[in-house]
Amino acid sequence: MQCMVKMTTNGDVVLAYETFGVEGRPILLLTGAAAQMVMWPAAFCEALAGKGFHVARMDNRGTGLSHDPTTAQFTLDDIADDVTAVCDALGWPKAHLFGMSEGGIFAQATAVRRPERVLGLISLASTPVLRPWISGPNLRAAWKVYRVMSRGATNRDELGQLWVDVYKIAGSHPVDEELWREVGRQHFDHGLKPAGDKRLFKAVLKAGDRRRELRGLRLPALVLHGEADRLTLPRAGRETAKAIPGAKLVTFPGMGHDLPPQLWPRIIDEVDTFVRDVAAVTGRDRPIT
Repeated sequence: MQCMVKMTTNGDVVLAYETFGVEGRPILLLTGAAAQMVMWPAAFCEALAGKGFHVARMDNRGTGLSHDPTTAQFTLDDIADDVTAVCDALGWPKAHLFGMSEGGIFAQATAVRRPERVLGLISLASTPVLRPWISGPNLRAAWKVYRVMSRGATNRDELGQLWVDVYKIAGSHPVDEELWREVGRQHFDHGLKPAGDKRLFKAVLKAGDRRRELRGLRLPALVLHGEADRLTLPRAGRETAKAIPGAKLVTFPGMGHDLPPQLWPRIIDEVDTFVRDVAAVTGRDRPIT
């Protein structure tokens, strides 16, 4: 399935995005810390498109192929505006938002700040707040991941191996080394921007505990979480679902802080069922054109 990176803007910020499929139910994939849109593997996006979705994935501001000419710190409000700008470029008045890890926080924030633009919220391996669930197990895992990430990389093969080593610590087992090695290489090809990654993380820290605002959401929500997630502990998934009225929680035994190919069929089936249920209630599963 051929696709092409496109650009749109939110003020001075240039946002890169890519689509899979030519029509169908609109779903925008959001990624998180130190990650670009390629963290959603093309094969996963194509599988979603094969289920009847019009799929888009985007680079957050200041990361990958996106560009932020400023150095000022931004907020989750600004990120919600970025998400809205990409949906505008796609001609989507409303869309399902599917965010993983920090991307789940961005999806949650957009649902809170721009609920009129969201059909449904899907939060994977994410959390409504960081600090309360810092404990021995995930501190050790986070420290190991930090040490691996601190190695840096001077070429695409080194970065490919770096991502493999990260997922040997944080991901599901067995680790699909070839998949994550190629994802790492694609990160290198698109360009590394550590300053942008740090500003994204600061925006999340500044937002603090978001459970109160999530309690005010009146949108369909699906929360997915790995039972073996060593970075964002399973309690974070439970608290996310608890905070959002009516949210459905689905957990996966053996799944870590990643998107393991062996679970793609189950994850995609859960997403497909959720979106069909939303359509059955609202009578709408795609944007009005």
